[in-house]
Amino acid sequence: MRKPVQGACLLTALACAAYGQTFEVASVKVSQLFRQGGEGSRRSKIDTTPGSLTMYNVGLQEVIRWAYNVTPFQIGPGLTEGDRYDILAKAAGPATVDEMRPMLQRLLAERFKLAVHRETKEMSAYALVEAKGGHKMKQSEAGDGPGIVPTEGPARIALDAHKASLDQLGMFLSGPLRTPVVDMTGLKGKFDFVLDITAYVPQEKDRLPGEPPPDPVSVLQTVLPKQLGLRLDARKLPIEMVMIDHVEKAPVEN
Repeated sequence: MRKPVQGACLLTALACAAYGQTFEVASVKVSQLFRQGGEGSRRSKIDTTPGSLTMYNVGLQEVIRWAYNVTPFQIGPGLTEGDRYDILAKAAGPATVDEMRPMLQRLLAERFKLAVHRETKEMSAYALVEAKGGHKMKQSEAGDGPGIVPTEGPARIALDAHKASLDQLGMFLSGPLRTPVVDMTGLKGKFDFVLDITAYVPQEKDRLPGEPPPDPVSVLQTVLPKQLGLRLDARKLPIEMVMIDHVEKAPVEN
């Protein structure tokens, strides 16, 4: 077990060195919103600007997922639900999201004593591929943007994307599908698009008593080709897992 942990620490250090910096300033505190409980105490928010990362009311698993750019299904067992945290981190200069991920990995190792190793496991997953006729998304200019912003409410259920990668889309789709979604389109760069499923998901008040909600696989297999020119293929795929070797729930003081 010792060798994978040492290897993971080395990889993290090399990644941070490659991008030049760890965060220059960082604050990690237990979220007061979570401590107070009540409505909204489970909601989290993550914002980025070039060189700045702000996380409000985030669980430790969510932080690790962001740092390692993986879905919930790629985090190994052993990480139980606990406190939620507010994390404010700033680099010495402008940095992209991809540059800040290894910085957050280093911060997790410093403040939470996080040690991980990676394993590859074959499992049932969905491959995101182009549908017949090709994709219908707009190629966006290079650089960071807001990515994918979900909208959920009685009037609209959608994903609004600006300068978003298809890896990000796979991350969002993996939630309702409850399995990894891997971008295998071969499309490079980032895209602007809207994926709106409002018309395909009737509100609970509009469903008959005992009628189950629509199957997310069926909904997405209908909507993705029409709106984005993409589709999902069920396959067995090698999926990289992030296995937790050690983590402490109480962060080191700022």
